[in-house]
Amino acid sequence: MLKPQRNSVRELVSLDGFWQFRRDPEKTGEASGWPAGFSPECELAVPGSWNEQRSDLMYFFGCGWYQTRFAAPAQWAQRGAWLHVGSAQRRARVWLNGKAAGSHRGGCLPFECNLWPFLHAGENLLVIEVDGSLDPWDLPPARLLEGEERAGFHNSNPAVTYDFFPYAGLPRSVSLQLTPTPTRIETLRIVPRLAADGSEAMIEVTVECSGTSGPRSLGIDVEIDGITQQAVPDSTGRAVIRSSLAHPRLWDVGQPELYVARVSLHAAGRALDAYEQTFGVRTVEVRGDEFLLNGRPVFFTGFGKHEDFAVAGRGFFPPLVVRDFDLLRWIGANSFRTSHYPYAEEWYEYADRHGVLVIAETPFVGFNTRMYCPEVIDRASGLMRDMIQRDRHHPSVVVWSLANEPDIDTAEGDAFFRRLATEARTLDPTRPITYVAHREPENNRPMDCYDLVCVNKYYGWYEQPGEIAGSLAAFGACLDRFRAAFKKPVMIAEFGADAIAGVHLQPAEMFSEEYQADIVAAQYLEARRRPWVIGAHVWAFADFKTAQSITRVTMNRKGVFTRDRQPKLAAHRLRELWQQPALPAEV
Repeated sequence: MLKPQRNSVRELVSLDGFWQFRRDPEKTGEASGWPAGFSPECELAVPGSWNEQRSDLMYFFGCGWYQTRFAAPAQWAQRGAWLHVGSAQRRARVWLNGKAAGSHRGGCLPFECNLWPFLHAGENLLVIEVDGSLDPWDLPPARLLEGEERAGFHNSNPAVTYDFFPYAGLPRSVSLQLTPTPTRIETLRIVPRLAADGSEAMIEVTVECSGTSGPRSLGIDVEIDGITQQAVPDSTGRAVIRSSLAHPRLWDVGQPELYVARVSLHAAGRALDAYEQTFGVRTVEVRGDEFLLNGRPVFFTGFGKHEDFAVAGRGFFPPLVVRDFDLLRWIGANSFRTSHYPYAEEWYEYADRHGVLVIAETPFVGFNTRMYCPEVIDRASGLMRDMIQRDRHHPSVVVWSLANEPDIDTAEGDAFFRRLATEARTLDPTRPITYVAHREPENNRPMDCYDLVCVNKYYGWYEQPGEIAGSLAAFGACLDRFRAAFKKPVMIAEFGADAIAGVHLQPAEMFSEEYQADIVAAQYLEARRRPWVIGAHVWAFADFKTAQSITRVTMNRKGVFTRDRQPKLAAHRLRELWQQPALPAEV
C-alpha cells in the first residue's frame, strides 16, 4: 500500500472536512441499518480525535459512526478507486452505499479499501464505524484486566496501561485515490547501497503491480536523476530494476539531500499508473561504541514526544509539524523518537526534507507477560511489518525501536523479542534495531540480540525523588550496569521531571521549572562523561494529555515546552548545552 498522491496519472480527492457523527454505545448500529446511513447527532472534524472536539465526547470510548457524501463523475466507473484512511483509533469497518468495503484493526497505521465495485455515478454515501473501546488485547493494550496491576498505572480514569490519553476517532486524513484503470502500482521498495569509497550508489527498485492479469503487454519505467531504466513485470506483476548513481549526494543531519524515483506503468503506449517516491542515500550502522551516519559518529540530542495537541487530540495538524520542527531547530536537537507508536507519514516526510533523525517506534507499549501469547504475537509481527514497509523509504528513520518499557520476565516474552529482532532484520537489514528498557539488565535478556541499548530512567523523580545531586551516582551506575551487561552503545531514551509552567522555587524543588532544568542538565552532563553513551533524549518535548490520576495535574508535564509550545526554563538550559560545538568526554 502506497500513500496516496496526485501526479500526472493519479487523482487524489480529499474527504477531509466536517463529517456527520453518532455514538453507538450499545453497538447496535449495524443491526439498526446504519451502514446505509443514519441520523446524526453532531458534526465532527476529520482529521481529528473526537474526544476534545466536544465536551460530551471527552470520555467516550465506544463505537462512533461517521458518514459523508461525495459525488462521483460517470467516468469514474472505468477507473480504479481506493479509499485511504490514514488512521482509525482503534478498529474500523467501512461501507460504501450500504455495501461492506473493508475493515481494519490497529489505530496507528493506515489502511485502504477498494471502492470500485460499490461506486455509483453521482452521489455516494461513505460510512465508517470506529470502535474506540478500550480493549486489553489491542496493540497497545488499552486497559488492564480486572485484578491486574501495572506499576504506575492504577487508579486512573480511564484505566489504561500507558501514560498518554487513549484518543479515539479518525485522527488522520481520509481520501480517495483514483487511477485510470484498476491496474496499478501496488508497492515499491527502493534500496540504495553505497560503495565503500562513496563514489557510486547502486539503487534497487522493486515494483509490485496489481490487476495485471490478462493478455496485455505491460511495461515499467523507473527514472532516477535523469536516467530511465525499463523492465517487464513477471506473471505476478513484479519487476526488479537496478540502476546506479555516480558520486551520489548523501542525506545527512542538516543536509537533507533527496532523490526521487519516478515509476510509471504502461501498456500499448497508454499510461496505467505512475508514482513518485522520494528516498535518500546514506549509511547507518552501530560499530563498536559509536552510532555512525555516513561513517561519522553522531550523538543523538532530542526528545521523546507525542502526537498531541489541544482540541485536535492526536489529530494531524500541519501547523503543529512546522512549529515542532522549528523548536527542534531553535533548541539544537538533531532527533526525536516517535513514542510510542507510528506517527502520521507527514512527520517523517518533514524530517526527510529538513535533515532530522528519527527513531521510529512500534505501538508495543504497556506490554506485560500475558501479551506474549500466539495470537498477540502474530498480530504484533504483522503490525511491525506494516510499519517497516510504510516507513522504510525515509532516510530520516535511522533506528527501529520495537517496543517501549515491556515487562518480559518469562520464556515466552524472551522468545517474543528475539522473534521481533529476527523479523525486523529480515524486513530491513539496513537499519539498527533496539527496544526501550526500563527495568534492570537481568530483566532484559533479549537485549543481547539488538544493536543498541535504550534505557528510560527517572532518578531524582520516581526514584530518589527530590534529590538531584544525590541521585546522580545512581543514574550513572544504572547506565554502567547496562553497558557491562550487553557491551553495546547505550542511549538514554527518557529522563527528566515534571514542571508546572510558571512555578519557580529557590531552592529548586519538585514540579518547579528550576528543578526540571537542573536535573535535566545534571543528568545530561553525567551521561556525556561516558564515551559509549551515544544519545540523550529528554522526556518529553511538550506537555501532553494523560488519563486522570493523582500523579498527573491534568496532563504529563515533563515537557520542556508547554502543550501550546512555549519554552520552560529547561528548554533554555538545553539550548545552551546543545548549541555548544562539542562536549568533551569528561565534563
